[in-house]
Amino acid sequence: MQTIQELVDKYTNGKDVPTLDDLFDHVSIHGTTQEKELVADTYISEFGQCHYDYMCGKLNELEWIWDMMDWIEKIELLSPDFNQSNFYRGHVYEMLSSISKEQEDKIKFNNLCIDHLRKQQEINDEDVSLLIDLAQNLFRSCRLTQDYQTQIFDDIKSLFLKALHLERKEEHQSTFFGFNGSAISGFLNISYEFLALAFNNSTTIYNEFIAAFKKAITPYTEQDPSIYYHWAETLFRITTWVDYPKIETCRISQEVVNDIWKEIKVVLSQATNIQSSDEHFLTSIGHLFDKVAQKETSYSYYEVSYNYYSKALEINGETWSNPYYASNALRMMAFIHLKNKAHNESVKLFKQGLQIFEDAQKKINDFQLSVYHGDYLYDYSKYLENFSNRNTLLEAKKQFEDSRILGKDFYTHPYYGLAKTTLRLGDKEACLKILKTCGALFSNEYHTHDFNEIIDDMDFDEVKKEIINIIANIK
Repeated sequence: MQTIQELVDKYTNGKDVPTLDDLFDHVSIHGTTQEKELVADTYISEFGQCHYDYMCGKLNELEWIWDMMDWIEKIELLSPDFNQSNFYRGHVYEMLSSISKEQEDKIKFNNLCIDHLRKQQEINDEDVSLLIDLAQNLFRSCRLTQDYQTQIFDDIKSLFLKALHLERKEEHQSTFFGFNGSAISGFLNISYEFLALAFNNSTTIYNEFIAAFKKAITPYTEQDPSIYYHWAETLFRITTWVDYPKIETCRISQEVVNDIWKEIKVVLSQATNIQSSDEHFLTSIGHLFDKVAQKETSYSYYEVSYNYYSKALEINGETWSNPYYASNALRMMAFIHLKNKAHNESVKLFKQGLQIFEDAQKKINDFQLSVYHGDYLYDYSKYLENFSNRNTLLEAKKQFEDSRILGKDFYTHPYYGLAKTTLRLGDKEACLKILKTCGALFSNEYHTHDFNEIIDDMDFDEVKKEIINIIANIK
């Protein structure tokens, strides 16, 4: 007879076994304490996965969400010492409030969510996630009822301040991803949502929240300057609200976005030389400077991003990503030089990037490393040699072919690279043959490859009509 552990393992791996509820029915009557805890843990894991699916927009059926409430009751029966019931129920009501169509139901479930989170707070008043969730749902209550009272704002601010200070405790700082700056993000998000809603005195409330945030967080920055990353990264994400609203009713104005960009640059001025031995943090802050560099077309921001990527590369050179990130920053710096007619400086930076790729390929064989190396060589030939150096194009072609082989023909990118490089080498027929192979390989009875990624690419302009014919013939 299979053990409960074996059945749980099969259930977790999606095998055809009794359902989780069947396991509950069995262990609740005949199971040992250890078996009951095992099934309870499985319910908790399933709850977490479903909540994640909900956050990703995949779980939006009221019936499914109500099932999660049943799981909590079963967890309580299986594990009498379980003390997170109110936290879990609060999240179920939060989901129900969000998914419900009727405004009356949204308000009712939001109130139940807040009630349960308050009860959980009585059990543990030092849970950062709980404090943030409670603050956010109190603010959601304001939005749902259109009741913007100063007392509620003071409560929200107090919760965020407590979460902010708790998050700075050593036990929350074990790794970069162990501390994700959730209190920082939550505090700033709510502050700017006041401006987005634009109710009476919203600007005053915003100013009070921002002042409280800065006063609370600034003393911690000297000891942990990574705070500046979380601060600026949150502000950057808030700027996207102008196009993709974070909240349900309105967007922040372009004027507010312009002010945020000024604030981002002020915050990042304190984050240009943060010391860290964490590869993931170094690449993350490199990405942030890269994003701002793109917005500002700024050589200096690209230079900072390159410095962070280089440090990550020193820690881990046996990956496709770090060489690519570092070389791409150099490439963007080279383009700025080229725009300013500084050709020699552009050549130096491009060659520095090429050396990064060559050094990396001495350590690993990876299809992504090869395809990006091919792209880099192609760009060098295009922008700095005007396609006049056949050897550069031949080396690019080799990299694309290596990438195709290493990628086992699972990806179109190597084929596109091979095709455009072959075209630049003067062999139009060979280029079209590569594209025909690509079109056939990535078409099937359900899908015809459409070449959308390159159909309007100027590098393929010479064969655009032929590409359209290839698509038509595949159909």
